Amino acid sequence: MINRNSLVGFIVLLAGLAVGYLTSMGVSSLHDHLLSEFPDTSIDGALEEPSIASLSTIYDHSRAQFSSVLNQGSEAVREAANKISTPGESEQMIRKAEIELDLLRLKDFHRQFFMHYFRWLDTGNAQSSVQYKLALGQFEATLDYLTEKYGNQSLLTPRQEADLKSSVHIPEQTNRTIRWARVVVMLLLFTLVLGIPHMIRDSGHKKFAGSLVFDSLFRPNHISELNRWHSVQRMAPLLIILYLFSLVVFTSFSSWRIPVLFGTLGLIPVILLAGLSRNRGKWPEMVVSFMAPRLPVIILLLVVVAIRGSGFFWYRVWGAEQFRMIMIALLSMLLFRKFHTNIILTRKWSNCTSGKSVAMVLMSMGLQFLVAGILLFWFGSGESLSILNSELMLLPAKLFETLSGRFPWLMIAGFILTAASLPRMIVKQNIVL
Repeated sequence: MINRNSLVGFIVLLAGLAVGYLTSMGVSSLHDHLLSEFPDTSIDGALEEPSIASLSTIYDHSRAQFSSVLNQGSEAVREAANKISTPGESEQMIRKAEIELDLLRLKDFHRQFFMHYFRWLDTGNAQSSVQYKLALGQFEATLDYLTEKYGNQSLLTPRQEADLKSSVHIPEQTNRTIRWARVVVMLLLFTLVLGIPHMIRDSGHKKFAGSLVFDSLFRPNHISELNRWHSVQRMAPLLIILYLFSLVVFTSFSSWRIPVLFGTLGLIPVILLAGLSRNRGKWPEMVVSFMAPRLPVIILLLVVVAIRGSGFFWYRVWGAEQFRMIMIALLSMLLFRKFHTNIILTRKWSNCTSGKSVAMVLMSMGLQFLVAGILLFWFGSGESLSILNSELMLLPAKLFETLSGRFPWLMIAGFILTAASLPRMIVKQNIVL
């Protein structure tokens, strides 16, 4: 028989699905609008726009002529080489032809690299996997050689050179990312399996800490402060470490600062809800329970990464509308479920009414947005987005100005959520102080 809590949980999932579907429609229209504003989607624009979004779009436009696109680069290199070997040319013309040849070689290796890389992401072709790694090595060696050869008279601007080096960092880490994504997914699933009731024998009157994870995720209404769990002092830091490390894996080890920063911002609601609870002596238990609803989101993202790396995830998000729709819908359902679960857990741990638990959860989210907005305002939204993109290479360069002006709204949204939740937070015994 379906009880009231199960029915509410089902309604929350349906609400998340509806919101995810509507959001995916808006994202798809925004996606088409952004693609229409890409400055150059031809094969020659790859050096100018080396982001995942731009390169995946270029590949998508040219994959029907895959072989001819690769041959064009080789033919251009051969023609430039013939100009150098032509007798009777002046020294200045030979020097100019040599510079053109070097630049064409660099473009050709970069073309072979990203065309084979995205073909492997698209089809899983084993030969393309070998080819993109070979072309990647040739491209990096050529880029280093030209940098040393021309010195201050480099063929590329410092910004182009930095962007190109960043753009190949994620593919470089693909195999490492896949291995660690599989390890983290197995550890998280193993934790959930061990938490199944009666999977591990109780230690006296105490249950295993994995049971707290399982109950917080699937049966939050069964949690009681009268229960006792063992090994929670080890489980709490383990979940936090796995959470932060999973973000590092998801970003393909391109940076430690960005995922740790975002992960720390994501821990603000956990710390705040645990701190506002009356059970100050059960911090490990509360941290474990509030971390549990985050596990499905992490598992969903890392399962996709474990297939062919984080580049595969972003390639599908940018290029496959059905994948994008399904992923946004699933993430919305899980986020709605996390919000609902946090309300239940807050009410259980704080012994408060449903209204006050909703206010506590909203205030924790508001403070999270507020801190993120303050950081962006302090460091500058445009500069922050540039630093983010220089390490992750997800967005086209021309998109910075469009998005940077919208980030301060995070601070405004956080302030509104926090201010709106405060009156309910000071309610004591139904009397507003």
